[in-house]
Amino acid sequence: MAGERILVVDDAPDILEALITTLDDSGFQTSAASDGRTALRAFYEFQPQLVVLDLVMPMMSGVEVCRQIRSMSDVPIVFLSGVEDIDQKVEALRAGGDDFVVKGGSLTELLARIESNLRRATTAVPTPINDRFQDGFFDVNFVTSEVMVNGVHVDLTPIEYRLVSELVNHAGSPVPPHDLLERVWGPDYQTENLVKWHMSRLRKKIGDTDPKNKLITTRRGFGYVYNSPAADVELNAA
Repeated sequence: MAGERILVVDDAPDILEALITTLDDSGFQTSAASDGRTALRAFYEFQPQLVVLDLVMPMMSGVEVCRQIRSMSDVPIVFLSGVEDIDQKVEALRAGGDDFVVKGGSLTELLARIESNLRRATTAVPTPINDRFQDGFFDVNFVTSEVMVNGVHVDLTPIEYRLVSELVNHAGSPVPPHDLLERVWGPDYQTENLVKWHMSRLRKKIGDTDPKNKLITTRRGFGYVYNSPAADVELNAA
């Protein structure tokens, strides 16, 4: 197995260099990123077939990067961590990770895990990488994490951005509050009032305040639904 594209993300320069060298020597095509935002841009531009992702990074954690990648693609994600912590591992896998490897171990094991995940991925039908959602009201750029409403940039918090991403990626279908809690906040959050409070703030920010014509509606017993005003929603795929 050789020639597959692998994106490697780690904020430690020595580890990043060692991983890139090992993968290059093994015949893979590689791209490197030292932080989460650079990783998301590289993900769209490089279109990797697998991502090796550091779990603990400043500014944007590996879990957050994983969640944003999962809004675009289902490529395998192998997490790297400095310690084998069960809670961290569970959080990483629930965020959409496919595998978990502890740093400092054998690079041969890491290569074996990468090859195993690539083999499993080749048996599945790949989904296109969607870099943007546009429907005439929302313009959500999944690469830069920017949101425009009716052509005007809206400054959203990271939580609000993740809520928008989840809603537009399931446009027309209800997303249960407990699903939003796990995908946006993580598995340790159980209070659905948290979703309700942030959803109220989000509606005000995007101007969705007309009670008779709401774009984000609450379907009692099912969840929150984004009702796209466009008949044909456009998802731009790479």
